[in-house]
Amino acid sequence: MRIVRPEQNWRVLFPLQGDSLCLQRLALRCGYRVSEISAELECTRRYLHVVFMRDIGLPPKEWMRRERMVVARRMLTGGRTPDEVGKVLGFASQNNFRREFRETYGVRPSQFQMDRWGENVEHRTFHIEH
Repeated sequence: MRIVRPEQNWRVLFPLQGDSLCLQRLALRCGYRVSEISAELECTRRYLHVVFMRDIGLPPKEWMRRERMVVARRMLTGGRTPDEVGKVLGFASQNNFRREFRETYGVRPSQFQMDRWGENVEHRTFHIEH
């Protein structure tokens, strides 16, 4: 198993099967949990750690934490509410989501949206795709 980034998305390659998976989609589907990803990939957590360190340079948990915040920022930019984003991304609570977002980007999710849109986003109408 190898992890590569040929373009914008990380891919998990299975050379013997000639198959690949989008790592970002897999992480979202598995709730950004290392144990669920290793189970889905049918490998041990230790082996997954070795592959991540070799191919990405980060442990899987750190990569997933960062990736989840990238997805959160995209979702907020796209008009999802902070509550929706926290729920979709599998945070145990909205407080956990707000704290991690603030630690990563230096602002609360709601402030990020206000800064992005230049007005109070609560009064803005968004088209949200599901």
